[in-house]
Amino acid sequence: MTDGPLRIPTKMGDHKSHKPMLRYVVAIGAALLLGLVVVAIAFAVEEHNDRILGEELDRTEVELKVLGEQITDIKDADLQSMNDYISAYAQVEHLQSDYDQKLRKYRELYSLARKRDADRGFFIVERFRSKHHPEAWEQMTEIIDVVGEINELTKRETAVIHAMALLPEQERVKFWHEQFAPLAAQEHVLREKLTAIGRSVPRGRVQ
Repeated sequence: MTDGPLRIPTKMGDHKSHKPMLRYVVAIGAALLLGLVVVAIAFAVEEHNDRILGEELDRTEVELKVLGEQITDIKDADLQSMNDYISAYAQVEHLQSDYDQKLRKYRELYSLARKRDADRGFFIVERFRSKHHPEAWEQMTEIIDVVGEINELTKRETAVIHAMALLPEQERVKFWHEQFAPLAAQEHVLREKLTAIGRSVPRGRVQ
């Protein structure tokens, strides 16, 4: 004799006990997927921003080099008379404002690129667009500083030549030797320093 009908066990209770666990797993999966999406978006946005910055940096560098070469060609021409210097530095002065602007912009862009490279998160594998060697940052910063020093010397030279143009011709040669020649000597030293630094920069974006 039995106390009552036999009850056949079912899996209903098991289903109920597994529901919270299933919801937990789904929530974890959704969170992981969301995290992956966020990381992917961060990569895409950062790559886009790097590309824009890199293109602007390259464009400004080309413009700066073109202006710099024009100024250097004028200054390094075969200037034999005081009138040659007056004419040459009048041309330099015409280019100076644009060169100042390009140099300032290039310095700002390069500082931004360097800061962006230094602020990379742990998941960033490549350096800034894979174009900069970390060891090149210091050398390139030094190059920009020396270029800035040469630019300031050029402005001083231009001012000296402008003042010389106001003098009687018989006084110009003496003035040139006393006021301009020392600046030209300083510039020569800085140019040699610039060349030496340029040779030490590892192969990469800036050469």
